[in-house]
Amino acid sequence: MQICTKNEQINANLMGAARAVPHQVGLIKLSKTQLKVLQSIMPGEKVTAEQIAERCNLSSSWASTLLKTVWERGYLVRTVFVRECGGVFFLYKS
Repeated sequence: MQICTKNEQINANLMGAARAVPHQVGLIKLSKTQLKVLQSIMPGEKVTAEQIAERCNLSSSWASTLLKTVWERGYLVRTVFVRECGGVFFLYKS
């Protein structure tokens, strides 16, 4: 997945869609920190919130929140695992 850079032209279809439903743009647009998190994941790599926290110098809880938001916006795939001792953890993949 290619992420648009600051000076790159935006696809005309994307611009048309954004004009048609401007109230929905916030649901797909990423913040700078969310973009940093997304760019820290190599294509096909599976990561945990702890790995992203270390890579991006964030707390584990904040990294987890960011990953969940990026996943909810459709940029990542998330797999849920149940720990034998209780609780769950997530693996995210681009």
